[in-house]
Amino acid sequence: MRLTSATGALVIGVISAQAAAQGVEPASEEEAPVQPETAEASAPIIVTGSRIRGIEPVGSNVIAIDVDVIAREPVMSTNDLLRRVPQVVSLGANRQGGTAQNGAANATRGGGINLRGISTNATLLLYDGKRFPPQGTQGQYTDPSVIPAIALERVEVVADGASAIYGSDAIAGVVNFILRKNFSGVELRARSGFTDTNYAERQVAGLLGKSWQGGSAMFAAEYAKNTALYGRDLDFYRENNTDRGGRDFRDDNCDPGTISVGGTTYAIPAGGVAPGDAGSLVAGTRNLCDYSQYNSVLPSEKRYSFVGSISQDLGSSVRIFADGFYSHRSGWITGTSSINAVVPSTNPFFVSPVPASSVSVAFSLAPTFGPDVNPFEGTFWNLAGGIEVQPFGDWRATAYYQHGESEDFTDRRVGINSGALAAALADTDPATALNVFGGPNNPATVAAIRDRLFVILGSTKLDVFNLQMDGSIFELPGGSVRLAVGGEYRDEYTFTDLEIGSSVSSIHVGDGGSRNVKAVFGELFVPIVGLANASPGLEELSLSIAGRYEKYSDFGSTSNPKFGLTYKPTESITIRGSYGTSFRAPTFTEVSEVAGGAGLYYDRNQPGPNNTLLNGIGIAGGNPDLEPETATTWSIGAEFEPIYGLRATLTYFDIDYKDQILALRRTPGLLTNPLYAQFNNLNPTDSEIDALINSGLPINSPIDRDNVQFISDGRRQNLGRTVVRGVDFGLYANWDVGNVVFDAAMQGTLYTQYKFESVPGAGLSDVLGTLNFPQEYRWKADLGATWNAFSARVVWNHLAGYRNDTVTPVQEVSAYDTIDLNLGWKVNDRFRFGIDVRNLFDSDPPFVDLNQGYDPQSANPTPRVIAVTAGIKL
Repeated sequence: MRLTSATGALVIGVISAQAAAQGVEPASEEEAPVQPETAEASAPIIVTGSRIRGIEPVGSNVIAIDVDVIAREPVMSTNDLLRRVPQVVSLGANRQGGTAQNGAANATRGGGINLRGISTNATLLLYDGKRFPPQGTQGQYTDPSVIPAIALERVEVVADGASAIYGSDAIAGVVNFILRKNFSGVELRARSGFTDTNYAERQVAGLLGKSWQGGSAMFAAEYAKNTALYGRDLDFYRENNTDRGGRDFRDDNCDPGTISVGGTTYAIPAGGVAPGDAGSLVAGTRNLCDYSQYNSVLPSEKRYSFVGSISQDLGSSVRIFADGFYSHRSGWITGTSSINAVVPSTNPFFVSPVPASSVSVAFSLAPTFGPDVNPFEGTFWNLAGGIEVQPFGDWRATAYYQHGESEDFTDRRVGINSGALAAALADTDPATALNVFGGPNNPATVAAIRDRLFVILGSTKLDVFNLQMDGSIFELPGGSVRLAVGGEYRDEYTFTDLEIGSSVSSIHVGDGGSRNVKAVFGELFVPIVGLANASPGLEELSLSIAGRYEKYSDFGSTSNPKFGLTYKPTESITIRGSYGTSFRAPTFTEVSEVAGGAGLYYDRNQPGPNNTLLNGIGIAGGNPDLEPETATTWSIGAEFEPIYGLRATLTYFDIDYKDQILALRRTPGLLTNPLYAQFNNLNPTDSEIDALINSGLPINSPIDRDNVQFISDGRRQNLGRTVVRGVDFGLYANWDVGNVVFDAAMQGTLYTQYKFESVPGAGLSDVLGTLNFPQEYRWKADLGATWNAFSARVVWNHLAGYRNDTVTPVQEVSAYDTIDLNLGWKVNDRFRFGIDVRNLFDSDPPFVDLNQGYDPQSANPTPRVIAVTAGIKL
């Protein structure tokens, strides 16, 4: 008996071999798709997690999202689609920003996929089993939105260590995007979404396909655009949260600003203060302001994506194929820059309520000149071609070559130029000097001060030669013993460049490098018990053994095995388990001493010993002595199908992730914890300071040479360890009531343990359910109904509450629940129409006592979005 998925519900569980052979599990027996009679359609396919055709991954759970689900999900991109899977956590690289897990390096606001919440670096993304080139200005993630969702037949997620199958990066698991094939016809989709604010979304996509005897071709394109979502559009997005029991994060970088002299502050009145009116200033006063209204909470962005594939049989035993995609996205991010000015008495606008040679003024140009606007863009493409032959029996050999490139660019040309600021403050000419005490300023003076370059370019290239073959080697009573073997050669290249200075005087700090990887791999499938020798209490017993050896040109070699076991005591019960090791090789920017923002920074007000605040030099960058990160993973799970139309799944997982690469700069406790003592110099001598400043490392922020109280080596090190344990669960049902077909599903993840050690010797700390780490549990439940041409679905998304441990007492953050609604009308066999509402009740993110009042790595700031969708099939 085979259980079908709910009509469009997320299919979570092990895909059966029969369903895998069809390419997607149909919604019902009557709706099962008819496959074209081509060699490609009739051949067994590979399911993610195994390299053996027609064999489901032994011992591992596969999460599959089929084409019908993809078509109706109310999302703007493939990335957004994956983020609705409970096993995917939003920590790290996402569109909303955030600092956890190197999220601050996401300069172009791309979105990576982070299984289990341990890092976007620890999740491997594939398309049709092939690697994506890395993206981002540091090559630190892959954004799957480069592939139009309309081009996807299904998405498969194996949330289990898979380095033995696929190599580096597959520590938490692998996500495989499978393109539509053997499709004939035309599909067009359009979506237009709007909110009560100025935020809006637009999306248009098309698919053209043709199948013929022995071959097929497909081409798809997508255009998506969203306007910026500003802080002023959201009532919860603000810096003063005292009315909600939180802190006031407003500062005195305002217009009018605040004067500080002799340890006392004086608020500048509205309209400014002239030198002769210094006596009117009131001691102990400050101007506080909130300019978060200028911030783009979500950046304005538009994206063009294209993908195509072609396949042709040459006789009965040879097939050639090719595919490729191209994507370009662009947009901009807005924010504000603060001015902390030291104004000498020679400034023609100088004001001081007490005799002084200089005063400090906290000031902002934002109200007069508007926010800083920083554009970004990213380009990504890949081409692949290969040949498949059937040399003998059921053996198939496949060889392909793949070349891909990415380039990400953020054009930050607006900020505060400290040199121009100092010159304008020291200027004695009233026509060109900067007036921070109120009143107009020369536009040319302001333009020079705002002329600050921090332009980042990152590009990568990936070349892959892959050869593999699989087939039967001998027979057992339980079936054919199958083997897959192969080899792979990869060449990886990364280049980064940072341009700093101003438009009239800039310097470039760039670095590039390549490495090659040689790999051999194998996988053995042993059906100990199968259909031919099944008996009561032992319907199936299958074993798989996989291994992979990789040799890197820069740091050495690594070997990783994986073992899987599947046991079916009855047709309705499946028990499975797996064990293996995985690894992640350090990226180029992690080993480069000058790439990816490396260099010297002047770090102010860092917590030091005895509750002091210290100023000093922080060294950032890579470390050429880094070793690979390693992990041991295992899982055990079960599926139960008591009756037709009802299925339950449960999987326990365990990940021990060691030697994690961590950047230390500004790490909490860096200057106070004895375990970090080897990375700090708390009493640097003048010669040590001068030697560092003159070492040739880029100086990325002005350093006050006379006020350096520490030197901290914050470059990347193999220090961290994460231990993650938990349970994935799912319950699925479908049933009929008269002419109405119902389906329901609930799936989620419950973490039983998430412990983290930041440096060897510190000991594992329980961080589960705390800020910047996964919540204890998350789940998604949906209920759908179809009646003739009409359909409806309601989805409940739940995220558990957690603790904000950055404040005292610790804040208990409430749970986060949103409801989505989808209504559809199948007008005829060609035309479909729908309305979807994301965040139906316009729920605000839960309050978190942070700057801006919410957690951008756990909650979606977008208000209720109502969208109209239409689809045409020709």
